[in-house]
Amino acid sequence: MKGRYDSAPRTPPPQGPKHVVLAVDDDHNNLKLVSASLTLEGYEVVCASSGEEGLEVLEARQIDLLLLDVRMPGLDGLEVCRLIRAQPKFARMPIVFLTADNADVEHTIAGLDAGGDEYLHKPISRRMLSARVRNLLRLANADRERQLLLQVAQSEKLAAVGQIAAGVAHEVNNPLSFILSNLESLRGYVNDLMRVVRAYRMNSETGAALDRTLGLDNLMSDVSPLLDETVQGGSRVRAIVQELKTFSRQDTDTFEPVDLAEVARCTLVLTEREVASKATLVKELSMARVDLAPRQKLHQVMLNLLVNAIHAIEAKPAPPGERHTIRVSTRTENDVAILQVQDTGIGMPESVKSRIFEPFFTTKPVGVGTGLGLSVCAMVIDRLGGRITVESEAGKGTTFTVRVPCDAEMRPAPTPPARAAVG
Repeated sequence: MKGRYDSAPRTPPPQGPKHVVLAVDDDHNNLKLVSASLTLEGYEVVCASSGEEGLEVLEARQIDLLLLDVRMPGLDGLEVCRLIRAQPKFARMPIVFLTADNADVEHTIAGLDAGGDEYLHKPISRRMLSARVRNLLRLANADRERQLLLQVAQSEKLAAVGQIAAGVAHEVNNPLSFILSNLESLRGYVNDLMRVVRAYRMNSETGAALDRTLGLDNLMSDVSPLLDETVQGGSRVRAIVQELKTFSRQDTDTFEPVDLAEVARCTLVLTEREVASKATLVKELSMARVDLAPRQKLHQVMLNLLVNAIHAIEAKPAPPGERHTIRVSTRTENDVAILQVQDTGIGMPESVKSRIFEPFFTTKPVGVGTGLGLSVCAMVIDRLGGRITVESEAGKGTTFTVRVPCDAEMRPAPTPPARAAVG
């Protein structure tokens, strides 16, 4: 295909590592023009002279954006695009069609239907080509960053669940133990009841005698409480399993009405046993409704704050005869929903407090902390137009405070991740 690209003043080259652009065209002159134009803009350009060769290049190296001629011998551009989009690993790679065909709606729609992101007609100015490439790469980078953040958040969430796994196991094992014990007692009661029924079928005197011997009245009075306890234990296990499923599933951005008090209560289903084994747990949970928020992400924030509180009290043994305290509270003030997690643990000096929300910053030993939990919390709350702050003093405990506007329409635009607020 014959075409040309007009010249224009250079735009500033992209910052950071070079993006790699693959240009596929059966016309050597077109490839030279595209390569020269984008190389001047700071991109690395790889060329292929056929659709088949372009597919080979895609398999051989990392490509950030594809420029694709439409009419080529063998595999044409539309077919190449369809083959690429059929592979999940290329689903987000920007594809731009370049063609010398006359501009018309049908050709453009055909290119977009095949999976292209842009359909440009030659001659194309260098500035136009550079601007389209730059914008598509910017959008692709933003999408990759969002996916990476989701993966990081998911990994951190699973790490937090792993850190309370022992407490969760005990929380499940406790009701299971008395469920099994109750079922064993109930099995014995059922066996005795069947013996009495069989005896009554023989004759009433034999049945009545065995009834008195086994104390069937006492047995029957014990059955109902045993069944109630068993049902309660099963419900407890089911609630724990449900919360584990909630925490472990992939995060979604579903926004719905959320009460921070309910978020705290559900998170404590998993952590209350672990907390109570190490400190006195104080719950002051008043309604703190947020009209639109991602429930799963707020559960993750709560879990991370509780795990941090547990680590803080573990690092500072309580004096003999005393216990640490972890206080969880929710409330609403001036149309702002507030969640606080306070501990009487080791606290932190100013040098740590000022960096506590930085990604990968941690004071925990290798293998204990990833340094991502609090930065993920800050990211989640910031995107809700809220703020997370910390008040702490070395040796005297820490209070994390989450503030989220109740009304989504009153939320300010997101700001950079919050830094520690001086108490």
